Amino acid sequence: MDEAIIKILFGIGMLVGILGTILPVIPGTPLVFGMLLLAKLLGYSQISWWLIAIFGFFTGIGILLDYLIPVATTKKLGGSRYGLIGLTIGFLVGIIFSPFGYFSLIVAPFLGALIGELIYDRKNQGRAVRAATGSVIGYFLTIVYGLVVSFAIFGVYLFKDIF
Repeated sequence: MDEAIIKILFGIGMLVGILGTILPVIPGTPLVFGMLLLAKLLGYSQISWWLIAIFGFFTGIGILLDYLIPVATTKKLGGSRYGLIGLTIGFLVGIIFSPFGYFSLIVAPFLGALIGELIYDRKNQGRAVRAATGSVIGYFLTIVYGLVVSFAIFGVYLFKDIF
């Protein structure tokens, strides 16, 4: 196979990973980084190892943040353990129903956290809504981080190895 075609296939794999930063059924940033690493190992990338190591570091940070930021923002806005459990269940339900659109990936974690908070304290609906909102804010923050890292990797690959 022609080298240019193989490089383009790696780029397409990275684009699929970029979609995965938005749709959690695909491991977004890790897939983008994995494509870059595989391209380098197979000799289809001219990107230096130190830059790949930097991208690997930021990809690893992103994997941690995917779990920590929604929890932190939920807690920051008054969430309880029940809300965090609801958030987790909501994420799972959102992933299961993600073929129905991106809307389910936003609404399900919010509703899960809200239901969990209402189980914890039925009388304080305002706190429950704030905590559930924190979960959605955290989710969007992780998406933004993943998109920034993924586009950085893809952009460097595109301009260093494709053009």
